Order: sequence, then C-alpha cells, then structure tokens
Amino acid sequence: MDYWNAWHSSYADPDSALRRRLSLVQAQVRAALDRAPAGPIRAVSVCAGQGHDLIGALAGHPRAGDVSARLVELDRRNVLLARLAAGAAGLDGVQAIVADGSLTDSYASAVPADLVLVCGVLGNVSAADLTRTIDSLDRLCAPAATVVWTRHHHPPDLVPHVRAALQRAGFAELACEDAPPFAVGANRLTRAPRPLLPGARMFEFIGHRALWPHLDDDRRAALDALFRPDSSLAQLVEAVRALPHGRPREDTVDGMLSEGRGTSATKNLFLAQVMRQRFPDSDPLLVHRVYRLERRCARELLGEEIAAAVPAEGVTDVHRYLTATVQGRRIPIDATLPGGAWDGSSPLAPVCGPGRDFPAGADPDADMRVLERRHCDEAARRPLLAALEAAAAPPAAAPLSVAAPPLSPLP
Repeated sequence: MDYWNAWHSSYADPDSALRRRLSLVQAQVRAALDRAPAGPIRAVSVCAGQGHDLIGALAGHPRAGDVSARLVELDRRNVLLARLAAGAAGLDGVQAIVADGSLTDSYASAVPADLVLVCGVLGNVSAADLTRTIDSLDRLCAPAATVVWTRHHHPPDLVPHVRAALQRAGFAELACEDAPPFAVGANRLTRAPRPLLPGARMFEFIGHRALWPHLDDDRRAALDALFRPDSSLAQLVEAVRALPHGRPREDTVDGMLSEGRGTSATKNLFLAQVMRQRFPDSDPLLVHRVYRLERRCARELLGEEIAAAVPAEGVTDVHRYLTATVQGRRIPIDATLPGGAWDGSSPLAPVCGPGRDFPAGADPDADMRVLERRHCDEAARRPLLAALEAAAAPPAAAPLSVAAPPLSPLP
C-alpha cells in the first residue's frame, strides 16, 4: 500500500485533521443535497480517493436515491474500497472508476453535474494549475451547481487566492470553514456553464512536491522514496531520515507530511505505519525511551539554536524509535536524524542515547503523552519544544496571484 492509501487511514482517527476536514466536507455535501430541487441529482468527485466524503454524506440521507455519482480515482485499491463502501451503504447510483481525475474525458457522460467535489486536489497542484483548475470547473457543472473544495493553509497560504479565484470564475461563496490546517469551502455557480472540453488536462497532480516548495530539488528527490511503493526498506528509512528535523505545528503524521519536517514522534510513527504496509514481515514495534537530554548532546545532534533551549542541568524528554525484524533478527531502527547511509540490516540505535524503554501500545501518541506527564517537567521542556517548532519551519510567503492558463490539450 502506498502513501495515498495510507493517507486514508487517518480518517479512522476521530481526532485527526483529516477526520475534522471530512466532517465539514460531508456537512457541505448534505447541505447541497438539501438545497437541490426535486428530481435527479448528478454528482462527480475529482480524485475521489476512497469516496469517504460523498459516500459518507449520502449514507442515510433522504435524497440518496436521487443521486447518480461518478467517483474518479487513479488508484485501483482506493477504487475497490470505494465500490465496497458504496455497496455496503446501498448506494446503487454511485459509480467509482479507475481513471485520471485530471482529464476531462474521465467525466464524459457524467456531467453536467449538480454537485462537484474537488477535495484533496487544490493542495496537490502547482499554483498555475490551481488557477487553471478553478477556471475550468464550470465545464463540469450544471446551472447553479455547488462545488465543494478543500485546501490546506500551509505556507504559502493560498486559501485566500482560491476563494477569490472561485468568485472571479462565477462561483458565489456559500461557506468557508476551517478544520486546521485545512479550509473547506462551498460555492455555487452563478453564471451559465460552458460545455465540457474533450481531450484536455485540467491539472497535473504533483502531490508532495506541491506541499514542499521551500525544499530544494535535491532534498525533495531524496524524499521520493516516502511515496514510492517499490522502494526498498533501506531507501524508505533513508528518506524518512532525510526529512528535515523540526516539530510541525500539528504534531502528527499529517502535519509532518504537510510541512516536510518531523521529530522522533512523527518520523518513526510514519515509518512504522508504512513498514507494516510495504514490509509486513518486518513486524515494526514502536518503543518510547525516557532519557536525559544534555546541552552538549543537543548541540551535537540538533545544533546550537536548539541546544540553547536546553537548561544547563539538562531536561528529561521522551524519544520514539522502533524495532523490526530484518533478515531474521530484531533490531532497533531510529529514523529521527540523518547520518551515514544505512546498509539495510545493521541496527540503527536510538540517537538519544541510553534511557528507560517502554513498549508502545495500540495508541502510541496517548502512551507518549502519559510518559511525558509522568516523567517530564513541562516548564523545563517548553523552550525546547518552541525551538523545535521553529526549526526547519516552512517560510511564510506573500499572497500569490496567478493568471489562469488555458486547458492543455492531450498530446
């Protein structure tokens, strides 16, 4: 299973940012269904993933039987899961297909639609494609159609640009709410829609490259193995180690991937999740180590700025790493910091040094918080956490204004 499959696992966590975003999206979908006049309702979902947003909103809704929907998704496994979910919910009118969501031909015979979902798209395209996509949305729409969209607020925050571009394109804003770090919006088409333009590409889905404009090309290339399902274990571990070290604003795997930086907590949790999916025989198990961080050690590992936030007498902290079965033996693997290239079989000892270990349970983040409350001095740790939050932070950027290029014809 690759990253885009793994991404959807966060929907199961009621406290995750994706789950909060999903709740707002489903609310806007239900509101659009409630507003729709009597009769058939057509819907399309661009890059639909596993269809949680539309399928979840339709399940149990009194207008569900009026809806015919096409979910367009390139990942076959996601499409299979969407089909299973639609079938389990009795949504006979929901069709999930394996197709490229960026191509207008993928929507032939399913448009014009009364409801268009563009969720998880606008944060994964270039700035120019962002404008071009918005400018082309009316070609998917029936008159007075509702468009539901999402976009993250990470720098450069283009949510204001999205809202303005939608209004320039003839979509009046109905709602725009925040589920940090995401915005969820709904807009209604107020002008006559144009017909679907066949044989055109609306955008190029560039995924994590769109999230990390502050990283140089070499650094982003080193991180590609995070998302390649064919990468070796050594390549995966090295890619996680190559992520810049810093505490994301939302200290979760989603936050780490969105900002392109992480600490032992997020890096090793992500590594364990992906190892379970790609290398199930490795049986990764998370471990928390309570240890004493001295200023000298912090300087050697993390640099002078973070070391300056460590009290002279040191500070107790909790470090996360994992153990895994590699070539028949269980070894520690700690992907917190870069170092000499890993050979794929030797132990990667915890960079924090010695301490007391506690195996993590089913909820490793909750376990870590318990250990922090039990063993750490919150006031002493506060400057350290602030320094980690400042480390490798994505830079703020000025608002962007981009003219919409025309839809690109297929070669």
